[in-house]
Amino acid sequence: MPSKSKVTSSLKLKSYDELFPEANDSGSAQEVYIKELHDFKDHPFHVRDDEDMQELVMSIKEKGVLSPPIVRPRPEGGYEVISGHRRKHAAKLAGLFKIPVFIQELSDEDAVDVMVYSNIQRTNILPSEKAYAYRMQWDRLRHPGKKGNPSPEEIGLKYGDNARKVQRYIRLTYLLPELLAYVDEGSMTLQAGYALSFISNEEQKWVSDAIKLFHKMPNGKCAEQIRGRSEDKVLTKDMVKVLILGRVKTNRKITLKGNTLDKYFPPDISSKEIEETIYMLLDRWREEQEE
Repeated sequence: MPSKSKVTSSLKLKSYDELFPEANDSGSAQEVYIKELHDFKDHPFHVRDDEDMQELVMSIKEKGVLSPPIVRPRPEGGYEVISGHRRKHAAKLAGLFKIPVFIQELSDEDAVDVMVYSNIQRTNILPSEKAYAYRMQWDRLRHPGKKGNPSPEEIGLKYGDNARKVQRYIRLTYLLPELLAYVDEGSMTLQAGYALSFISNEEQKWVSDAIKLFHKMPNGKCAEQIRGRSEDKVLTKDMVKVLILGRVKTNRKITLKGNTLDKYFPPDISSKEIEETIYMLLDRWREEQEE
């Protein structure tokens, strides 16, 4: 078996200089119309109009685009942006029509590597962004033309995460968008999101509905319980509610005092009619809570 150092060496991402030898030549950048620049297909990293973007816009207005984006020609015309989506957007907001770019002939494999590598280093990326970036690498490594089976370790060695973390991030891409949004905003833990990614879309919808109904987020332990019930094929919509609320169903006996019931029911109504009326009202109340 090859040593870890040899494996790491064989999987190491090509250096910037290896991929873009022309980029070191200050005269190699070319001016291109922004309208000719198209986003990378299924680009997993969001371009947000936040405070950082405004600072970048101001910088470009004052100094121009100091670090040209990396693009590659598209068969149908124009260029696909590999690295520099934020710079392209900021330049457009700054009122520019043209920006300098490095035009490179890149294979799909190298393009994905560069796109992911150039963004994964940012400190403020969302869990969903990292998740879809790793998923994109995972799918690329599973391409029919590739030999062997890809592993989370292979991806982790490239980008500085351990295999277990890579696996957890990839699983997040199986969450419904509304659940993944909770992970992004930090209200749902990565552990909980990972566990819920194994249940069906219908069951995830039950979880989403219960969160909205009770304004309560399942923690990691609760999410594992939901996953376990799903794998045992006994999970129901009501069970999801019970687990998220943290209540355990037990056989309970409740006695209502007669003098209390007299305030609500006339003396000629039987006990059975009273019981049926109470159940009817409780059903109506539950339906109103779920609306």
